[in-house]
Amino acid sequence: MELLNRRKALASSALILLPAMAGIALWNRLPGGNGPEKLAFCLGTPAAMLATHWLCLWLTFRTNRQNGQSKKALELVYWLLPCVSLFCSAGTCAVALDVKLGWERLVPASLGLMFLVIGNYMPKMKQNPTLGIRLPWTLANEENWARTHRAGGRMWVAGGLVLLVFCLLPETAMIAGMLAVIAVLAVAPCVYSYRLYRAQVQNGSWNATLRRSKADRMVAAAVLAILAAAAVGTFVLLFTGDIRYTVGQSALTIQASYWPDAKVDYVDVESVEYAEGVPAGSRTNGFGSPRLSMGAFRNDVFGDYTRYAYTGCEACIVLQVKGKTMVLSAADESETKALYEALLNKTRG
Repeated sequence: MELLNRRKALASSALILLPAMAGIALWNRLPGGNGPEKLAFCLGTPAAMLATHWLCLWLTFRTNRQNGQSKKALELVYWLLPCVSLFCSAGTCAVALDVKLGWERLVPASLGLMFLVIGNYMPKMKQNPTLGIRLPWTLANEENWARTHRAGGRMWVAGGLVLLVFCLLPETAMIAGMLAVIAVLAVAPCVYSYRLYRAQVQNGSWNATLRRSKADRMVAAAVLAILAAAAVGTFVLLFTGDIRYTVGQSALTIQASYWPDAKVDYVDVESVEYAEGVPAGSRTNGFGSPRLSMGAFRNDVFGDYTRYAYTGCEACIVLQVKGKTMVLSAADESETKALYEALLNKTRG
């Protein structure tokens, strides 16, 4: 790489490591103990991002020597992951400082902006095996590449605008719409490209063979591995995880997947109530999936409160702890009722 490229690579790598730096600086203020979970929270994601960033840089510049890729398109390689890292850094600081950022709105808004930017740059990408929509027929035919990226760019810009509008929807509809839009934006350009390839073959304008070099296959394998890991990770986050309640002699211990554990001393509990059908409200900081709903929330009933709950359970336990509200639920109504009775006996004693 040229000296300027090295400087950009180092600067972008430093930005990627910002969440780790923020986590170390705010170590004592982060929730949870000092074990491996906190270490993974601070260092795991930045390290994975940095490795992915350098892999993308290496693959891009390895082929860029041959095809003279657009400088504007190359800027995406330098700064896309660093921007994601800045977003994660803000999240690290928010968790440590208990700042309510309203993540349920920020995530689709950030994705919408990302799709807008990438969609704008797509038509400027020259044919290459590392950047853009890398399919056998786009890599083999320059016309297919150009038309696919023009159409894909328009789709991604439109999808980005739709995601920004989805930020105004209720949370459940917003999440479902966001996942649907992402799926469409991933599949639609590929379908368009394949149909264009079939049309080119039928009208006789196809003038290439679908052969890929060893480098192309290596890049495709790396991309597929990253996408597979991302898909598996997304599935695990969305559809697994548990909340374990341990009713001890002097305190309730809450062990939660994907979110810091908590401990409630019975002497600090001011009241225990059983309720049903209480709306969760909006999440201002925390973790949410079709299975679990945890973190800092706000609704019209409690105002700001803390939640550890299963999304499919209508029943909940409302604790008042040192003037603050905590809402808990088990996997179903019967388990939640049993937990309520156990807590009621402990707090009465």
